[in-house]
Amino acid sequence: MAIDTRASPSSTGVSGTTEVLPLPFGIGLGVGGICVTMSAAVGLLGDGDNFGEARVAELILGFTTILIGFAVSRAQGDRPITRAAAMSMFVISWVAMNLVAIAAFWLSGELASPLDAVFEAVSASTTTGFTTVAEPESLSYSLRFLRVIMPWATGLGVLLVSMGVLPAAVAGAELLPERRIRGQRKLVTSFGIAVRNILGLYLVLTLSLATGYLLAGMNVFDGITYALSTASTGGMANHADSIGHFDSAAIEWIASAGMVAAGGNLLVVWWAIRGRIDSVWRSTELRLYASLLAIGFCVVFFSSDLSASDSAVAISSALSTTGLRSANWAESSAFVHAMILVAGGVGAMSGSVGSGFRQARVARIALEVRRSLEQLLSPHRESIIRIDGVAVKEKSLALTYGYLWMHAFTLAAVAVLLYSRDLDIIATLSFALNSVSNVGYYVDGSELRSHVDQSGWTQLVAAMGMLLGRLSIYPVLLTISGVGRWFSRLRPRRSIGVS
Repeated sequence: MAIDTRASPSSTGVSGTTEVLPLPFGIGLGVGGICVTMSAAVGLLGDGDNFGEARVAELILGFTTILIGFAVSRAQGDRPITRAAAMSMFVISWVAMNLVAIAAFWLSGELASPLDAVFEAVSASTTTGFTTVAEPESLSYSLRFLRVIMPWATGLGVLLVSMGVLPAAVAGAELLPERRIRGQRKLVTSFGIAVRNILGLYLVLTLSLATGYLLAGMNVFDGITYALSTASTGGMANHADSIGHFDSAAIEWIASAGMVAAGGNLLVVWWAIRGRIDSVWRSTELRLYASLLAIGFCVVFFSSDLSASDSAVAISSALSTTGLRSANWAESSAFVHAMILVAGGVGAMSGSVGSGFRQARVARIALEVRRSLEQLLSPHRESIIRIDGVAVKEKSLALTYGYLWMHAFTLAAVAVLLYSRDLDIIATLSFALNSVSNVGYYVDGSELRSHVDQSGWTQLVAAMGMLLGRLSIYPVLLTISGVGRWFSRLRPRRSIGVS
């Protein structure tokens, strides 16, 4: 199936969204079914006779959705796919996978209500890490594994879509010029090569983390699940106090390194492996990432009572949007609060499994501010914004500014709608920011919380914020627009003058 990234009249019409529904919906069902089947198998091995009926139901659900997904995806015709349609496919596959996950969470019988199942599934699939379960260690092995394998699968999907399928459209829009991906010593030459290279790098990171966690003292189940959670920036934990449960500096340093790697641009890793050190050093976004990590670590370490390893976890968890915790930094000064929350809002590098506003956009906006100041001093001077030595197109900058406004309006709307008598203004703002940035914790007074025990309305608003943050606002709006056009075409129309 070919992907045509050129704009076309059909890219926003009916053929741009509805004619490509079977393939992404089938893929979403299939991936969701695989995740549920794997988690049920883990449950059968770990839970023994406990939850036996639930495990059988999950196996049936998993196998059934795999078969249905395969059948539905086969109904997709072989036609070119426009950029807008590909972004809509990105959203549709996510919806399908979430339907499977919601059913699995509810069939487990371990969550209090169907709404809790929806919230847990959305939080997992968006790699956020919020949970409705106060004591995650009380959950079955199956459910704990499902909470980490889903974000791992969706993290891989983010990499494949943003870099292997449609580099110029999704997970950063204009932030990943195609030539940087398909240039010398290519990461991507075809979809098959993209899957091989990207999956290989992702697996290496995950296996390295699992090995490190096991050597640092975790048991096999915790080592594997925390490795999946770290590599995907999912942040789901098997314990209420996250990795702080182990009280191990070695584990905290391993987690910090893993989160830094997961939040970094995969292209930079590829350049380093292929010996393109010159490209690594020229990366503006990498220099910004390293600077924020270094500055953030110094601020947290010297402005709080946290140890070096706890400080490293705090800033790397926020900047990579992972959400794992080792210490309660909410007891620190307001300056530390502001630094970590801003880091979470800025988010990870483009071309990574992390979320947030993206540092490439921050770099562009900062350079535009500098250019505006220079033009005030020298009105007749013309300057071009360059990143990594390459001129940035004005159209691309306009997309960045448009996304900035949409992101700001989304944050404001989520914050207003999240109103709860149980949350003060700081808790509400941090909850809204970290929902949209997919970080997975919020500051509540002097406590740092991932457990969400709020009203149904608050959970629904937070779930919507998580979806908008993870799927990116462009694809969601295009999908809604395309589906709306399709429904408008279904309505009967009457010609003027005809009764």
